[in-house]
Amino acid sequence: MKKAWVLIWLLLTSVSALSQKQAAIWYFGRNAGLDFNSGTLVTLTDGALSTQEGCATISDATGNLLFYTDGITVWNRNHSPMPNGTGLSGHPSSTQSGIIVPFPGNPNLYFVFTVDEAGLGNGLQYNMVDMSLDGGLGDLTLKNTALATPVMEKLTAVEHANGSDIWVLCHGYGNNEFLAYLVTSTGLNTTPVVSATGLDHPILYNGQGVRGYMKVSPNGEFLASMASGTDHAELFRFDPSSGQVSDPILLDSYFPLPAPSGVQSPYGVEFSPDSRKLYVGYTEYGFPYSISSAIHQFDLSVYDQATIIASGLEISATKTSEIGALQLAIDGKIYVTIIDESSLSAINNPNGPGLTCDYQDNVISLGTGESSLGLPPFIQSFFVVGLTAENFCLGDGTEFSVTSSEPILNIAWDFGDGNTSLLENPTHSYATTGNYTVQVTVTTAVETRTETKEITISEVPMANPVANVEICHKGPAYGLDLTTLDAEILGTQTASEVNISYFSSQTDADGNMNALPATSTFDQGTTTVFARIANKQNNLCYATTNFDIVVKASVEVGVVTDWTVCDDDTDGIYDFDLSQKDTEILGGQEAGTFAISYHGSQIDADNGTNPIGPNYENTLPTETLYFRIENRTYPECFETGDFEIRVLGQVIANTPNDLEVCDDDKDGSAIFDLSLVELEVIGGQDPATLSISYHGSQADAVTNTDPLPLVVTSTQYQRPIYIRVSHVSDDACYDTTTFQLTIFDTPMAPPVTDWRVCDMDNDGRYLFDLNQKTDEILMDVQNTTLSFHTSQSDAALSQNPISGNYENTANPQTIFFRLENTDRPDCHDVGQFELQVLDTPVAHVPDDIIACDIDGPGANTFQLGEKDVEVLNGQDPMLYSVTYYTTELDALNQRNAISRENYQNSSLEETIYVRVEHRALASCFDISDFDLKVNALPNLELSETYVICPDNPNLSLDAGLFDSYSWWDADGNLIGNSQTLDITALGNYQVRVSETSNGITCGKTVSFEVVSSGAPESFTVIREGFSDKVVLNIEAIGIGEFEYSLDGTVFQGDARFEVFPGTYTVYVRDPYGCRTLSKEITAVGYQRFFSPNGDGIHESWNIIGAQEFPGSKLSIYDRYGKLLKQLSPQGPGWDGTYMGRPLPASDYWFKFEYGMGETITGHFALKR
Repeated sequence: MKKAWVLIWLLLTSVSALSQKQAAIWYFGRNAGLDFNSGTLVTLTDGALSTQEGCATISDATGNLLFYTDGITVWNRNHSPMPNGTGLSGHPSSTQSGIIVPFPGNPNLYFVFTVDEAGLGNGLQYNMVDMSLDGGLGDLTLKNTALATPVMEKLTAVEHANGSDIWVLCHGYGNNEFLAYLVTSTGLNTTPVVSATGLDHPILYNGQGVRGYMKVSPNGEFLASMASGTDHAELFRFDPSSGQVSDPILLDSYFPLPAPSGVQSPYGVEFSPDSRKLYVGYTEYGFPYSISSAIHQFDLSVYDQATIIASGLEISATKTSEIGALQLAIDGKIYVTIIDESSLSAINNPNGPGLTCDYQDNVISLGTGESSLGLPPFIQSFFVVGLTAENFCLGDGTEFSVTSSEPILNIAWDFGDGNTSLLENPTHSYATTGNYTVQVTVTTAVETRTETKEITISEVPMANPVANVEICHKGPAYGLDLTTLDAEILGTQTASEVNISYFSSQTDADGNMNALPATSTFDQGTTTVFARIANKQNNLCYATTNFDIVVKASVEVGVVTDWTVCDDDTDGIYDFDLSQKDTEILGGQEAGTFAISYHGSQIDADNGTNPIGPNYENTLPTETLYFRIENRTYPECFETGDFEIRVLGQVIANTPNDLEVCDDDKDGSAIFDLSLVELEVIGGQDPATLSISYHGSQADAVTNTDPLPLVVTSTQYQRPIYIRVSHVSDDACYDTTTFQLTIFDTPMAPPVTDWRVCDMDNDGRYLFDLNQKTDEILMDVQNTTLSFHTSQSDAALSQNPISGNYENTANPQTIFFRLENTDRPDCHDVGQFELQVLDTPVAHVPDDIIACDIDGPGANTFQLGEKDVEVLNGQDPMLYSVTYYTTELDALNQRNAISRENYQNSSLEETIYVRVEHRALASCFDISDFDLKVNALPNLELSETYVICPDNPNLSLDAGLFDSYSWWDADGNLIGNSQTLDITALGNYQVRVSETSNGITCGKTVSFEVVSSGAPESFTVIREGFSDKVVLNIEAIGIGEFEYSLDGTVFQGDARFEVFPGTYTVYVRDPYGCRTLSKEITAVGYQRFFSPNGDGIHESWNIIGAQEFPGSKLSIYDRYGKLLKQLSPQGPGWDGTYMGRPLPASDYWFKFEYGMGETITGHFALKR
C-alpha cells in the first residue's frame, strides 16, 4: 500500500516536477545568454553556442544549468562539448533545430530531439543524455536515432493531459501532417499520432515554407504553426490526451497582401501564459531589397476564425529588420529577437489585451553577445504560472488568481499590506502606492504549496483641463508645439514622474497608440485633441483630458493696385463700382468665407464703420480709399488696405496714312520707320502728355504688351500695325488706331537668252516677232507689265516702246525690256537680250573610204575627222562644226553622233552622214553623206600545230585558193610560193596569202608549228586491294608523256584508278593521238553487303572476277566460325540461306582459296 501511494504522489505532483526553473537559463544567437533565476534578469556572455537559428537549453529544478545545444553539438555546464556530444543531425539554419525533454521518472536522463534543415535527409532524430556520466557533467549514450524524414524545421513539446508524459510534435515535409510522439516513463513511442489537417505546407525556393516556428499553448489547448516565405499562419486545437491536432483556423486574411514581387514571412510565434493571447512575428520582404516587420496580437477567448482575425492588432512599431523568435519566459514575459541586434525586445504583460500588453523595443542588453533568429524552446508546460495578478494602479481593484492542476481545497491570500482573503480569485484595493509582497497558500488533495509575487501599486496622475487654443491663421494648416500645453495638464505634479502625449481620438489615447508628433499641424476649423498623462513607473496608470484647437481662417492681403480711369465726358467725375476690386482683394480666397467693405478713412476701416459704395463718385482727380476684409464667422480675424483712384483727361489716337515701299532686292521683306506717322497720330494734342507705342495685334495694343521697335522689318505684303496712345500719367487712359505697312514686289528682270536666227539669203537682216520673248520674260511672274525698247534710257524712263514685228538695224543688236509692278509702276527693273542673224553653211560630199579588214572580223578603226577639209571645202572651221552619224535621221536630229577619231565599223559596207552646223546656232546646218567599205581578209584555215607521228613521218599542207602565196621558215627564209608545201623538218613556219577587191589588195599571214610525238610501246596493270574497292596502277613503256582511260573517251594524266571489282578495258595513248594501246583486265574483289529480299538487287554474294582463277574455292562462315556454305566462285554465289533457311541479318566471314594455295579472308554483311 505504501508503494502505491508513492506512485500516486509522483503522478499528482508532476507539475511541480516540471519546475519553471528548468527554463531559467537560455543560451542562443551568437554567444548570447540570459539567467532568470534571481527575478532580476542577468546577461550571460560565457556561452560557447553561436548559431543562426535553432538552439535549446535545460537546467535542473532549482535553476542550475545542465547543458545546451544547437542541434549539432551538446555543451555541458562548463561550456565544453560532451565527450560524445558532437555530430548531431540538427542544423544551424534549422528554425527549431533542437529541443530537450526530461525522461519522465528518470531524473538523470534527457532526450535531445533534432530536426535537419529544409526537409533534408536526416529529418527528425533523437539522442539520449545521461547526466550521471563524465563526473556529473553528462554524456550521450544514444545518438542520431531516426524517427521520421523528411520533416519541416518545426519542433515543440507539451505535457500530456495525465501530467506526467510529454508530447513531442513535428510537421511532415510538403504535406499537412502533424506527427506527435509520446515520451513516457517507459521511453519514447516511435509510432507517432498523425493528424492530417490544415494546409499542405508548400516547398518554395531556398527552403521557404519549411522555416518558421511551431508552438503549443502552455495549457495544451492550442497549437500555432508559421510557414515562412508564404502568408500562412495557422491556428489549431490540440488534444493533450490523444495528441490529435484539429479545427484549423487560417489567419492569412488578416495580414496585408505583399507587393507583386514581395514575399510574406510569418516566422516567430508564442502564446501568453494564460494561453488566451497569440503573438505572431511577421516580416514582408520586398524587391528590390526591403524589409518591413511587426508583431501582431490575436485574442483566442472565442475560438472562431472571423472573431480571432477581427481581434488582430499590431502591437509594435513597424521595423526594417527581421523579427525572429518569440519565446515565453518563466517571468511571464515574452522575449523577442531581432536579427543582428545586441539586445532583446519584450512583451511585458502578454496576458494584457491590445497595447496593454506593453511591448518595448531593445530593453534587454546582451552585453557582448548578439541575437540571430532563434531563441531556445522549452516544454510549453513550464510556463503555466501559479499566481497571477492584474491592475496595479492606485484606486483600481487588483485582481488575483492562481492556477492549479488539482481542485483547491483551501486557499489563503496575504496582500502584503496587512489585508488577507480566503477567496479563490479575490480583488483587493490598496490604500497607498508602493511595493507589496503577495503570498498565496493553496491546499489540494495532493499537496500544500505557497507562491509569492512582488507587485508595485502606482499613482494615477491627474489630467488637468486645458483651455481651448484659438488662433487666427493665414494658410491652410497651423503648426502647434503641443508640448507648450504640458504645464496646464501637469498643474502642480512633477514632470519627471509622468509622460504626457497627445492623440487624435479617445481610443488612441486609451490604447497609447498613434501619438501625435510634438509639433503637429491642424487644418482650419475645430480639432479635438486628447491628452494622456501616464505614470512613468507603470504606463497603464494614466488619465486623459481633451481640448479643442480652433484654427480660424485669417486674411492674406497682397498689394492692391491703384485704379485709374479716363474721363470720357471731360467733367472730371467718374462713377466707380468698388465691388470690382473684390476679386483682387480676395486674391483667390473664398468669397463665402470673407466679407469686404470700403471706407473713406483708415480709422473707419479698422473699426468696420461708415462703409461706402459699392457705387462711388470721386470729388477729386486723385483720392485714397480704404478697404477691410474679415472672416465672416470670426470677424476679429481681419486685415485692411488702401488704393488710389484717379480720373485722367481724354486721349485720341488719329489714324495715319499707310507706309509703302518697293521690294527692290526681291527678298520679301522691307524696313519701315514707324515714327514717320507720329505727327499724324497725335494731331493737335500735346505730345508731352502722351506716350505712343506700336503693336502687332489689337489685343497687345489694348494690354500694352509686346511693343514693337520704332524700326521694324516686315515680311508681309500687307501688315497691320496697331497704335496705342496713352496718357503719361496713367497708362490705363488710352486710345488705339491702326494703319498698314505695304510691300510692293519690284519685278526682277530675268536672264533672257539671246535670239539668233539662220539667214537663208545671207543678207544680215531678219524680221523678229518680239512677242515670242514674252513668255520667257514673264515666266512665273504676276501683276507685271512688259515693254521693249532700243536703248537703256528709254527702258528706264518707260518711253519709246517697240512692239510686234521688228527688223534689226544692226547685226548683232541689243534690245532692252522693262518690267514694272502693275499696282505700283515705279517698282520696276530693266533687262536685255541680243538679236543676231547668222549665215547658213554648205555640207560638200567627200570621197568614199575603202580599207582592208585588218582588225577583223569586219571591225576596223577609222579617223573620220580627216574628211572635215573635204566637207567644209573652204568654209571657216572656227564658225562651223562637223559631226558624223550612221543614219540620216540621227544627223537631222543631231543625236547619236559617232567618234571622229576612233570609229569602228559594224559591217563591211556602211553609209556615213555628215552634218555641218553654225557653232552659234544648231538649227543653222546642212547634211551630206559618203560610203565606208571594208574588204575582208583572205580566209586562211590552218591549225596552230601539226604533228609528225612515228607511224606516219610525211606532212603536206594546203593553204587554199588565193591570188598569191608566200611560205617562210623560222629564220625568215622564203621556202615556197605555191598553194601547197611539203614539210619534213620540225619548227615554226609562216604563210601569207592575198586577194584584190574594190581596187585594193588585202593579205593575211598565219604562223604554225610542226612538232613530233612519242608513242607507247606496251603497258602492264598492277592491281592492289581485295574488297569493294580495287586500285589499278598502269605502268606504260615508251618515250614521251602518256594519257590513260578506262572507257577510251575520257583520258587523264594520272595512271592510278580506284574501281569497283569487275572487268575493265584499259587504254594508253600519247597526247597527240599518234598511237593508242588497249587491254582488258579483271579487278578481283567482293561487295561488302548484300540484301536477298526478293527485289532483284544484290540478291546473292560472290567473289567478283573469280573467273580468272579456275578451280578456286569459296567458303562462307557465321560469326562463330561455323561453315555455312562451300561453293565455286564461278557459280551464281551465296543466296543467304543455310540448309534452305534464310539466315538473319548479321556479319558473315569468307575464305577464298585460289592459285597455288593462296588464301584471302574477310567479312561482309547480310541485310534484310
